[in-house]
Amino acid sequence: MINARRLHRITRAIATLACLSTTACTNDEREILTAEQLTRGLSEQTTARAAILANAGVERMQVRFLKTGKSGVMLQETHRAGLVTWLSSDGASLQTDKGLLRATRGFGAGLMAVDLEQSHRRIFAHAEGPAERFHSYLTGNDETETRTYHCDIRDRGNRTLTIAGQNITTRLIAESCVNPDQSFLNLYWLRATDNKLIQSRQWTGPYLGTMTTRLQVTP
Repeated sequence: MINARRLHRITRAIATLACLSTTACTNDEREILTAEQLTRGLSEQTTARAAILANAGVERMQVRFLKTGKSGVMLQETHRAGLVTWLSSDGASLQTDKGLLRATRGFGAGLMAVDLEQSHRRIFAHAEGPAERFHSYLTGNDETETRTYHCDIRDRGNRTLTIAGQNITTRLIAESCVNPDQSFLNLYWLRATDNKLIQSRQWTGPYLGTMTTRLQVTP
């Protein structure tokens, strides 16, 4: 069991994330989860891990799932070989490659892996043209199903984002993808100064639908 003093420290750390997220939200700040919602019913191990990451000052990312309206802050847990794992307070996680979604865990029907080498190359080079990507999903029978998407990448030019009172010049790259059964549009805002992905709209699959992300940016 978590004693009252320890729970208070943990709740304060996660509450700090909720407060910070109001300045880094991609869409509607009213959708941000409260500290009570974030900690309710969680295991001591999961809650403590989130608090440790929060206190360590790791990078934060605001995430919102448009289909369900749920949103919250995720914390950078690991960074290995260019792949970043983001942890939510309830133990769910996302894996990204320079901000491009590679996998989800703990959100239900999972996106097990994405092969997006062609898209990755074009997006960060601002190079228009075709690309293929391959998504592997976990089915209801605990089997992995891989689907191919044919995509078209377009440079939509400069866009200015305002985050935490800062005006940030970005390049907006659009990726339209289709296969015989599905279609989706991904959007990527790349910061002009270093080509870093600051904000995105990315499709996770038929179960979760589209998610939006925005990094917390400090002056």
